[in-house]
Amino acid sequence: MIFSAATFLFLLPLAGLPILFHLILKQKKRTIVFSTLMFFHRVDPKMNRHRRIREWLLLLMRILVIALILLALSRPAMRLGGGSGGELSLVAIIDNSGSMSGTASEADLTKLESATEGARRLLSSLEPGTEAALVLLVEDRTANVPETMTTDRDALLACLDRIAPTEATGDAYPALSQALELLHGSAAGGGVVHVFSDLQHGEWAADARRFEDREDRVHIYLHRIGTAPQERANVSVRAVQFPSQRVLAGQPYGVGLALRNDSDSAADVRINSVDSLGEKSTQNVAFQSHQTLTVEFPVTMTEQGHHWLRTWVEGDGFAADNAACIGLFCEGMGTVLFTGQAPRFGVLPLALCPSGQGQLTGLVAEFSQSPALDQREAEDTPILVATTWDWLAAQSAGSTALAKYVEAGGNLFIVPSVSPAAATPQMPAWLEAKIRNRQAYTNGVRLQALNRDTRFWREIGQVVGDIAAEPLAAYAFHPLELSPAFTPLLGAGTERIVLAQRSLGEGNVFVSGTAFSSRWNTLPLSGLGVVLAQRIAVGGNAASDAHNLSLVAGERPRVPPDSNEIEVLSLVGDALEWKGPPDKMPTFPRTGVYLLTTDGERQCVSVRASDREGQYRFVEDSAVAMLGPMAHTVVSFEPDADYEQYHEGQARAMQLYIPLLLLMALAAVFEGFLGAPRKRRWQEGQAKGKVADESAGLASFVRGFRLGRRSEEASPDMATEGRQA
Repeated sequence: MIFSAATFLFLLPLAGLPILFHLILKQKKRTIVFSTLMFFHRVDPKMNRHRRIREWLLLLMRILVIALILLALSRPAMRLGGGSGGELSLVAIIDNSGSMSGTASEADLTKLESATEGARRLLSSLEPGTEAALVLLVEDRTANVPETMTTDRDALLACLDRIAPTEATGDAYPALSQALELLHGSAAGGGVVHVFSDLQHGEWAADARRFEDREDRVHIYLHRIGTAPQERANVSVRAVQFPSQRVLAGQPYGVGLALRNDSDSAADVRINSVDSLGEKSTQNVAFQSHQTLTVEFPVTMTEQGHHWLRTWVEGDGFAADNAACIGLFCEGMGTVLFTGQAPRFGVLPLALCPSGQGQLTGLVAEFSQSPALDQREAEDTPILVATTWDWLAAQSAGSTALAKYVEAGGNLFIVPSVSPAAATPQMPAWLEAKIRNRQAYTNGVRLQALNRDTRFWREIGQVVGDIAAEPLAAYAFHPLELSPAFTPLLGAGTERIVLAQRSLGEGNVFVSGTAFSSRWNTLPLSGLGVVLAQRIAVGGNAASDAHNLSLVAGERPRVPPDSNEIEVLSLVGDALEWKGPPDKMPTFPRTGVYLLTTDGERQCVSVRASDREGQYRFVEDSAVAMLGPMAHTVVSFEPDADYEQYHEGQARAMQLYIPLLLLMALAAVFEGFLGAPRKRRWQEGQAKGKVADESAGLASFVRGFRLGRRSEEASPDMATEGRQA
């Protein structure tokens, strides 16, 4: 026996309520003193016996009515063996992972098209009224698949038309668990599961989770869809690389795409991109066998807000792992704070802010003789503080606020004043750097880039190309005296360092021994000087992880469990506009960029295709290790298979709630017949009639007795004679 709503069985003790009311709470009998009961003994004893029988039957019917109602609400079903008759429950699992977009070996269709066609033939072979359900291996809200069992076959067939390929890796364990839960709650309490999949090893192996308990009420059929051989090498997207610094309007940045050739042969592919402004680019890239390369895409944003870049690979053997979408947040303008008057910095303000309003570089210059960094609002924090050695020496006793600014993530750039003081200034201890006496060269001394493999020079090289092609000469400079924490970037040889950088907390400190003036060096006369100054301003400011989040298709963003309502809005990719609690947040089955708003905080979620889907490895055995002891059969997918053969001998069930409701109705009618008022009045009338006859005889006897007594008192002689006679 199977109970679909077994909770009502716990209420069966309520069927004893009539016993409580009829027996326990019944009024006690009262004893009435009467002169004699001899005349009442003539009442028919059958009347009391019939009344007791009727009361017991009435009690039984009321108990039966309550019990039958509770049993019917529990929706019992009698499980039948194999063969026809009864109801069959069925769940079809469709593998809609990225690997299913490949070509099937059985037909000139994709594997997903073969799977949906097989499921269509399976559902069409079911008898009317059969409960069935669809489950997807990758959650996809765009398919709008019902999450319950249904007898509406047309609705399930319509769902098959909405199932589209994804770029995610599926998880077989939760899909099978959902199918088992649906079958346990069905009318049959069990049934059959049909899986249409290519059985890719990464999704069906027992490495992660495995079913350990045997399920006797369910049998699983796995229809293995063969995969056609790949004719070309496959290149997949392995990772995306965001700009490592804060993104400002007008600044050029590079977005990286890590690609790998997983095949044994070489590959020649095209890497395409298009951004939210409509700018397109194409690169031809050659990969050796099992080679990993990083391709850079230049991006420049002109206004504040969220932007995106969509990239994809063309020309390889598998397309579902070739795409990635990258979201970027542009902060708009950034402030460069100069401590002192502009002439002391030479052409540095012009190199950072050519227009003065930030239209070209996204940087705005601000000058202050005594900046109060600790009193500025967070959103008003400058992106760079530029100062001179002599100003910093004058503030050495009160430079704590400047050190805290750098440690919190700010940038500090220290340069000599164009008109330096004669004495060498004394620097604060936290800086760990100072300058030596000034050296001058009439014909100049050549400057060369040091440590060219650092990120600083790589970012500059993306803009100007070969750094060595830009000849630089210094006419005057202060050699720097640095601690080992600094990385030399520019120098007149390796002994006389002119430009260096170090990290301090979350920020960076750049120190220069030469001023930005044509009397000091040739930097103002070259394009390298402008790019170098701007990289110092924005290159050291790390991008905040609070704005960008990278996911693989099929994953769900992690949000704090105590978060309130979450809102998801797509910028590019699947059209998605969702709002709800954290535990109901949907996954992202395809590449795209989505805005995730949690408690007023926004994140830009970038989704790339799963690189696991391009792996050419499948379960070839006749058993699936993940299923463990569960009864299952692996069969080769056949486009023209007769699915009715799988229905024979499967678990079926006969519903019993309708017969129970009929019995309940019959018991209620009989209870009403026994307890009808008219019946009781007739029975009570019969009893009263018999009692009345006996009472009348008793009354006549009493009257005769009293009359005789009065006659004796009136005629004593006659009475005496009468007694003598």
